[in-house]
Amino acid sequence: MNNFLEYFYNIKVNKIQFQKNYYYFKYNNYVYKLYVVNENINIDFFVNISKELSSNTLISQLIVNRNKNYISHYNNNNFLLIKIFVNINKKIFLNEIIDFDNMLYTTNIDINWGTLWSKKIDYLEYLINENGKKYPLLVDSFNYFVGMAENAISYYNTITIPKNYQYSLNHKYINCNDSVEVIYNPLNIIFDYKARDIAEYIKNSFFNNNTNIFNELNELINRNYLSLVDIKLIISRILYPSFYFNLYENILIDNENEKILLKIINKLDNYEMYLANVIKYFKIYYDVEDVYWLNK
Repeated sequence: MNNFLEYFYNIKVNKIQFQKNYYYFKYNNYVYKLYVVNENINIDFFVNISKELSSNTLISQLIVNRNKNYISHYNNNNFLLIKIFVNINKKIFLNEIIDFDNMLYTTNIDINWGTLWSKKIDYLEYLINENGKKYPLLVDSFNYFVGMAENAISYYNTITIPKNYQYSLNHKYINCNDSVEVIYNPLNIIFDYKARDIAEYIKNSFFNNNTNIFNELNELINRNYLSLVDIKLIISRILYPSFYFNLYENILIDNENEKILLKIINKLDNYEMYLANVIKYFKIYYDVEDVYWLNK
């Protein structure tokens, strides 16, 4: 990769490290990430987002190569380089996510979580029917989490989304233990309901022992940032077990050991109590429906 960087970007470095889908290195006191990307990547979207957010000095910069292109082709792979301006050792807080998500809006898309989640379940059921015999732990737990997902879909389908709803910046993946770099990485940005990032943060706060979550939610409520529709969307998404389905795909597609599921399965009773407490918290401030199966 040293020769690649020197040829395409005129960057000379001594040490390059590799993670799951990117290389990273330091150069002139900045951290860079070199991503291996799919040939079908919608580069125009990420370039436009970066330009729209260029006034924010923290947004990571997409770097053009010697040919003035963002994508570099090398050894049958496609690469995209970004330059990072934030402290990669700083952890995320909910308020920082919200401040970022609040920067851009659009009404020119149409999102339906219920439909997307139903298709996801169908796809995962196909995978387990093809490969389930090798993964007894996955098979034993799958129906429980499909049931959770179906409850999430039912809850979502009761929500009336205004026709002029403004979708905000969100992220494909967000975790309370992540570095703030994931917030400002344009390759992680999407448009979605503003509830998306908040709900994902709430869910993984439990599994990452974020004991400050309710104080963070207090700050969120005090900002008067969320409508009743937003709160209902948050509830529908915290009911949807994306954390399980992500691990599911890691097992079946990336061949990870299925024992990674135990860190979730062993905490299910406490997790249900946690979800019930989050919903009770929202009910103090908003007129939202109970989720009765959590109050068993």
